[in-house]
Amino acid sequence: MAETLTLESLDIILEEAWQLLQQAVKDRRHPMHLGTFATVRNGMPEVRTVVLRGVCKDARQLFCHTDIRSAKIGDLRTNPNCAWLFYHPELKIQLRFVGKATVWHQTPLSEERWQRTQLMSRRCYATLLPPGTLVSEPTSGLPDYLIERSPTEEESEIGKENFAVVETKVHALDWLRLDAKGHRRAKFEWENEQLSASWAIP
Repeated sequence: MAETLTLESLDIILEEAWQLLQQAVKDRRHPMHLGTFATVRNGMPEVRTVVLRGVCKDARQLFCHTDIRSAKIGDLRTNPNCAWLFYHPELKIQLRFVGKATVWHQTPLSEERWQRTQLMSRRCYATLLPPGTLVSEPTSGLPDYLIERSPTEEESEIGKENFAVVETKVHALDWLRLDAKGHRRAKFEWENEQLSASWAIP
């Protein structure tokens, strides 16, 4: 990132923001591989950490995977407005994305993503009860035979019906870089596919 920021560098900042996320998808050790995903439930915010599973810069899309039985799915079906938050501690860059979500379940997209999902990750969708179900003692919720090992490919298929992809269509990005000499902030908004970009007070 350039030390001297100018108005002409807004397009560079936007490009580098997408590049950071594209790198994060490929590298599980990248600081932005995990993001905070926010939904709305009964007028109140609900936030959780999710793995960033895909980025499409040209279509302005962010993707994560989830269990179709999870509460966030109900949130998004009632109100598709959502937000993502990422932070890179070394670069001191924060990215906040706002958009609308689409849930893909038992579709060609979710099928393609399922086929690319590792067996250990598929195990997450094999719980006997829905995520968030109250229980009397600590438990992963997995069948006994999957508690300490990855499933075989055949065993993993029990989770397929619970697997869903959440796609976020981004319509706003708030970029922030922390700096002891003075923070810098920029806002990007898309309306009718037209981009509006501006600097903002941090």
